[in-house]
Amino acid sequence: MFRILAILSVLAFAARPTVDDPEKLLRSKDPLDRLAAVEALAEGGHEKVERLLLDALDDDDWEVQEAAARALGTRGGEKAVKELAEASWKGPVARVRLAAARSAARLDADDAFDRVAKKTTGDEALAACAALVRIAPHAGTREVPRNVKRLVGDKDARRRAAGARAMVVCSDADRLEVLEELFADEHLGVRAAAAEGAAIDPRADQVPILRAALEAPDVTRTLERRLVRALAASIGASEDPVALADEVAAAFAGASDARVALRAAWLLRARVTAEWCDDDCAFAAFDALSTHRDEGVRAVAASALSTIGGDGARERARALLADGAPRVRRQAVRELRELGLADDDASRDALIARLSDEPDAATREEVVVALALEGDDAVVPALTAALDDPEWGVAACAAVSLGLTRAADGIAPLQAMSGKDDWRLRGAAVVGLSKTLQKDALPAIIARLEDAEPTVVRTAHAYLETVAKREIAADDPAAWRDWFRDNGDRLRLYDPKELEERRQRYGYVIDPAQVFQGLDVLVLESRGDHIQNLLGHLSIEHRMTRSGAVAESGLDASGVFVSNCTGEILGEDVERLAWFTRVGGYVFGSCWALSETIARVAPGPVRRAATNGDVLDDVLARPCNEDSVYLDGVFEEGVVPVYHLEGAHLIEVREPEHVEVLVDSPECAERWGNGDLACWFRLGHGVMLDSTNHFDLQGLELARDLKKPEERMAYAVDHMGIDYATIRATRKESWWKSNTKAAREVKDLSTLELVTNFVRLRRVEGR
Repeated sequence: MFRILAILSVLAFAARPTVDDPEKLLRSKDPLDRLAAVEALAEGGHEKVERLLLDALDDDDWEVQEAAARALGTRGGEKAVKELAEASWKGPVARVRLAAARSAARLDADDAFDRVAKKTTGDEALAACAALVRIAPHAGTREVPRNVKRLVGDKDARRRAAGARAMVVCSDADRLEVLEELFADEHLGVRAAAAEGAAIDPRADQVPILRAALEAPDVTRTLERRLVRALAASIGASEDPVALADEVAAAFAGASDARVALRAAWLLRARVTAEWCDDDCAFAAFDALSTHRDEGVRAVAASALSTIGGDGARERARALLADGAPRVRRQAVRELRELGLADDDASRDALIARLSDEPDAATREEVVVALALEGDDAVVPALTAALDDPEWGVAACAAVSLGLTRAADGIAPLQAMSGKDDWRLRGAAVVGLSKTLQKDALPAIIARLEDAEPTVVRTAHAYLETVAKREIAADDPAAWRDWFRDNGDRLRLYDPKELEERRQRYGYVIDPAQVFQGLDVLVLESRGDHIQNLLGHLSIEHRMTRSGAVAESGLDASGVFVSNCTGEILGEDVERLAWFTRVGGYVFGSCWALSETIARVAPGPVRRAATNGDVLDDVLARPCNEDSVYLDGVFEEGVVPVYHLEGAHLIEVREPEHVEVLVDSPECAERWGNGDLACWFRLGHGVMLDSTNHFDLQGLELARDLKKPEERMAYAVDHMGIDYATIRATRKESWWKSNTKAAREVKDLSTLELVTNFVRLRRVEGR
């Protein structure tokens, strides 16, 4: 409902008439009128622009306040600095405060710094430190405020981290002394925040101390990724970043401890995206690591190739197909897939050759998935041969890939496969036949409606209903044969325009109900989590199953399976989900599902991390890669989700080249020894995602120290990502007076939005 309100609000605002008199419009009772007036004032030309914008900075509507703060950065003058500095720590929500801080820094960073520094104490300390972090890099000579130094010794972890981050950015001549002090702190959260500060305001003279901090073998991954980011940024600030990066990487790579050596590979991953690193620079760094004695270093180094791109990256990935470690060979295949094989005959032929010689089944799976090349007849013989692979997973993945080639020659072998004794092969053949988008494949799919395995029946039936655009019962194969007899000649299974229509439909939507429309969503009912509550709240259709009943429920290969915490499943459930994911299904799990579902379906990439106790906590979640498309809408500016960890299974990533961690938390790492909170990886043609928190047990019901309705609204905006339109539409509702009542009306969708992004992008791709 609230997402729809947001969309309607945007449309209404876009349709408003041209503003002729912004001063008059600012007196309107309609906040959208006032917002339009502020946007008009931002364009300039009005004689009272600064005064009017300063008035708007105190508007009752938070979106108007943010727009005014933003506009004052270009339309304000000396008078505005004081008001903006105050708004940077006193504003009602983070978005307003951040906009005010940026504008104040633009107008007079030195004055703004002095004003905000005085507020880094008491209840305002966190907000004031966040403002200083944005203002200080633009100020001239500066010293760390005494109150900021005191915060680092506070008993509260969040105040310590805020103080450490601000302390680094506020330091100038004493930067190295500050970093040395903070990196020696006993609290991991302080060290991580110091590294974040060093990345925000990078300086070449920081390189030695950052390097020294990274040379400790027992640095947690949460701290390590922040130190690497700061190190790469600081190297970039030097006079000769290429030479300095080579020197630092060589020192790491030469370490006897593999954990330290791996940091050379992480630095390579960081440097390839830097402006100062061209292809020659990146390849020189890669070549130095590609023969490293440790397979983990080689594998992580290989994972940078698709980011570098070009023929040089393809050549090096092909060379790694002969590496002695299956783990490295698998990553080489993934990189070639990411680099694109459509116009790369050399890489395609290398993969075909590798398939016949590859002893490792998991690597063969990766190869047949990569060879799913539409319109390329050269891959058809290899994929057809792989249908008889002794490992069913390879054969199943090959069947889907063969269908994705759309080759007419692929239909007969898939039809033959659909009669195999093993249901996993029959089911994969159905998926492959459905991917051919050819009418001749339909009779074999219809025949599988009589299959003894419910998953094969459901997959066949779901596809047939999509083609027929009508409902005919799955248990009536005769009716389906009659339908094909009467309609087969005029069926149209593929239209090149459909892909573009799909992109238009799903490419930019923000409504989860629309993303999931028409998909089979099967939810494992369990004790700890209840995503079905969120799905019901958003009117997303779904089915329920239970442990031991997944086979009976059936799985649609183009659908989604959600494993609620605790996620315990039986052996036959594991077998179904292993098939489901390999042929293209998406599996999402929460909390204990990491161990009880995901690690059982895909042993190897991830497992439960050993922790120093039962993890019971509420921690601030941070994005590991702000540019990730999978985090769109989750970490909008100013939004910091709070993950509620109730006996959570934290994530230990065992194959970091393959598994992408999306969300982590220094707070969590400090208290529990590990901070990785959400990750994903590919398995066959499908995807697996785990989040340590619950899908449903989040949000206002668990929030603390919220006494007033405005405080609950601010929490919803700052930690749940609730938009201004929702606040505007519900501000007068009485349920804002209670955490429990407000929690029923306003849901924390941060984890569901992660899931939604994966499903949305899958639908855009049409697979």
